[in-house]
Amino acid sequence: MKIRISNLKLKNFKGIKDLEIDFNSNNTNIYGKNATGKTTIFDAFKWLFFDKDSNDRKDFNIKTLDSENKPIHFLDHEVEATLVVDEMKMVFKKILHEKWVTKRGQSEQEFSGHETNYWIDEVPIKKKDYEEKINSIIPESLFKLITDPAYFNNQLKWTERRELLINISGTTISDDEILNSKEEFKILKDNLDGRSIDDYKKVVVAKIKDLNKEKETIPVRIDELTNTLITEHNINYEEIEKQKEQYAQELQKVELEMTDVQTRAKENMKIAGELTEARQELSEFKLKKETEYSQKYSNDLINLQNEKRIAESTIRVKQDEDNERKAKIEQDQKRKEELYKEWDIVNNQKLEYDPNSFVCPTCKREYETDQKEEIKKQFENNFNTHKKTEQDAINKEGQSINARIDENTKVREKLQQEMQDANSKLENINNKIAEIEKAKESDNTFDVTSMPEYIDKDKKVKELEEKVKNLSNGDISGLQNKKIEITEEINKLNKTLNEREIQEKTKERITELQNEEEVISNKIQALEGQQYALEDFTKTKVELLENAINSKFELVKFRLFDTQINGGLVECCDTLVNGVPYADVNNAHKILAGLDIINTLIKFYNTSAPIFIDNRESINEIYNIDTQIISLIVTTDKELRIGEK
Repeated sequence: MKIRISNLKLKNFKGIKDLEIDFNSNNTNIYGKNATGKTTIFDAFKWLFFDKDSNDRKDFNIKTLDSENKPIHFLDHEVEATLVVDEMKMVFKKILHEKWVTKRGQSEQEFSGHETNYWIDEVPIKKKDYEEKINSIIPESLFKLITDPAYFNNQLKWTERRELLINISGTTISDDEILNSKEEFKILKDNLDGRSIDDYKKVVVAKIKDLNKEKETIPVRIDELTNTLITEHNINYEEIEKQKEQYAQELQKVELEMTDVQTRAKENMKIAGELTEARQELSEFKLKKETEYSQKYSNDLINLQNEKRIAESTIRVKQDEDNERKAKIEQDQKRKEELYKEWDIVNNQKLEYDPNSFVCPTCKREYETDQKEEIKKQFENNFNTHKKTEQDAINKEGQSINARIDENTKVREKLQQEMQDANSKLENINNKIAEIEKAKESDNTFDVTSMPEYIDKDKKVKELEEKVKNLSNGDISGLQNKKIEITEEINKLNKTLNEREIQEKTKERITELQNEEEVISNKIQALEGQQYALEDFTKTKVELLENAINSKFELVKFRLFDTQINGGLVECCDTLVNGVPYADVNNAHKILAGLDIINTLIKFYNTSAPIFIDNRESINEIYNIDTQIISLIVTTDKELRIGEK
């Protein structure tokens, strides 16, 4: 389809009182200095067909202004264009008319708004039919693409540009074809599991994020365990084992000597045996309780640290949810205020009758009074029905918002109570940790000798010692004292060796965490390998698309991905003019780039329409495009001058 302008008429449009241009469907140059109305011609053309100006703005002033920059009233603002659509002429006209009314009891007219009237081939037509007719000739979106050299690069989002370019290229490259093109993509085929490439990208990113989050917690846990290790001095446990063995041998020797002495009398042996057992039982009880206390101290601290992390995590999660609920409530409350205003607007709407509604469109005569009343009644019914429908819709939305606000408020109250409970629990845990830390500093709060069970056992030992003293000679007391000294030394060594067991378990747990960190790092590395393969996949696909797309253009080329500093790929759609990004070239090259794109679009859609080129004076030559070109050229002419190329 070819669309060309044959004639354009403007009356009282943005300062142009009366202007008619005969284009004769040819390329046309429009000359004039700045502010003489060159762009106004393009504004008028766009307003006639799409209610917008050349900058695609719907809200712009088309009225003629006086010397004080105020609109001149009682003027009709009119644009009429004769188009040649595939050799068939069509005339479109639109007039913006001010409405003035004289209220009862007043002599002066008051401004009551605007009305817009439409004609096609001199036949009055409703706005809806007018717009449908234009859209049937050329949709607004396509019109913008093939008439404005700047529209493609300045108005479309990069995703929209890329989608359009892919359609133009006619290239259909399936993901399976690319997956089978390289051995490196086998890892993707094995892991897609029915998902699309884009969905799998999201899966990989989410997994890497979760693993990194998990990995970040491990060094903290290792530090906490490391702080429980004894670091004040290096302990040679092998040397301590040797010392214990030596003391054990000495103890055995003393016990043999004591046995020899005690063999003098059967009773003495029996009592001595009971004394040895009692002392051993007392020593073992003391060692057991001290060991249990030491282990309990370390275990309690580790357990409390774990509980603290869980409590802090719970508080953060609930705080985030509370903030989210609060934001939703604020958003709903804001919407409620908007609904109140909408209700007032709808409720205050008044029915105004269009005088033309009471005139027969065929014979142009007013209807009879009865027929007028019937039409008014129909208007009133339609108006009231529409008004009630809007009010019901507002009420329904308001009820839905109230329900959401109530629900979110209840959830917030519950969350705040749960956060309060969690904070109380956290405070309790911190207090317990502080108590244990304080106990660690003093390390003298535990006294096994004050325990009732220890006192009973010690009492039994002393009673047996008294018996042995009375039954044996003085030699055995020396042996007993020596045995006690040796036993105490062995107990001290055992205590140190028992601490070694706790230390070794802590070290084992640290090693486990380090291994766990390494496993997570390996998983992350494997996923990053898949991420690299996904980027290579995207790059391969985009390169194929780029080649197919760029073959359709002469001047411009397109870059569909950008390489970041870290080597990653980011999808984009950048226009390059002779290898230079579109944003960095001068205005002339931007126009030439836009014309190159339009030339391809015209071929693709098999549709052309007039191209308006503003600042045409910056270009020496343009492409030979099979469409009508209207050039707006800045010169020293004080008034508009029209000329064919």
